[in-house]
Amino acid sequence: MPMAPVVRPAAPDDAAEIVALIRRLAAFEGGADAVALTEETVRRDGFGPRRRFEVLLAEDGGNVRGGVVLLQSYSSWAGAPTLIVHDLYVDEAARGHGIGRALLAAAAGLARARGCCRLDVNVLSWNRAARRFYEGLGFVSLVEWQPYRLDGEGLRRFDPLQERDALRPT
Repeated sequence: MPMAPVVRPAAPDDAAEIVALIRRLAAFEGGADAVALTEETVRRDGFGPRRRFEVLLAEDGGNVRGGVVLLQSYSSWAGAPTLIVHDLYVDEAARGHGIGRALLAAAAGLARARGCCRLDVNVLSWNRAARRFYEGLGFVSLVEWQPYRLDGEGLRRFDPLQERDALRPT
């Protein structure tokens, strides 16, 4: 890596590159077959009138080497916005050259500029290299917080109207 990485906001024309990065991340995490993301959904949800995420891309020598997908959220306790690193991926051959650090520095800069009270990231428990990387940058593990998820069939089955009816006396 001869040059320092350049981090820039993604544009709609980067949709194919964003999908490719997400596919490489999913393959690394053992979920390559689970990716349903398309260029169309990237353009709609990342750049349309109701943005659901944003992406920063890192380039080296004019080639995209990595990216970070960011989500906006809100801390009700702090009364302030937060920024979440949803996905961070750096091509294997480009790791160890400051690209991940540059992406996170840019994300932290966005968080500060937007008045965010924090920058959150989720890391798979088995990914020790990623955990060491984040800890080395000052991120702390929130071991007291246990994530839960309702998706797929569970989400389809959970119908609040049925729940309300089940609680109604007969």
